[in-house]
Amino acid sequence: MPEHKSRPEADWNRLKPATEHAVTELLNQLQQDACAQDLLDAYLYAKRLLAESMQALIRIDLPAECETFQDLRKQLCDAIAAQYGNKIPERYLVVPYGSRTHEELFTILLQHFGQPVSAALLRVVTRDSVHTERRTRELRELGLDIETGKESGVDVYTLRSLALDTGMIPTIIRNNLRDKKAPAGVKAAALAVLGE
Repeated sequence: MPEHKSRPEADWNRLKPATEHAVTELLNQLQQDACAQDLLDAYLYAKRLLAESMQALIRIDLPAECETFQDLRKQLCDAIAAQYGNKIPERYLVVPYGSRTHEELFTILLQHFGQPVSAALLRVVTRDSVHTERRTRELRELGLDIETGKESGVDVYTLRSLALDTGMIPTIIRNNLRDKKAPAGVKAAALAVLGE
């Protein structure tokens, strides 16, 4: 069994009893009309444990590696190299945003290909709304066709195509050039190649 599969299962099994206890404690506080501070403490504790346990639960069904995500990243890498390989130093031609979180978000979108996925479901993976929105925006910066919208007042994301928008390549390189270690002359030369 791959390591990725066993770890979320172990996390889920470890977190489940504490989460049950936290939710029960919150319910008790609600039923007893506890003071605001006790109720807030119980809520915050339950909220944290629920977020951690639901993250582990959703990860159980995610593959250790998403082959489609890796293939798209390789396609993008090849396209960048073909377009700018002899013109811009290699260190600025890397494909960013390859973290496990990016891959997990993409995998969930791929599992629902062409269908809207609620932002709330995606937030289960990251346990953070800002983090989810930022990582999803970064996936779009790779040239992935991820549409944002609303359905019945709920924020949704839809992976509409697996064709990469290679028009995003100059933006990727520009972002890579923001590296503080990049010499000014190298930046200027690379930006000139990009037509700036």
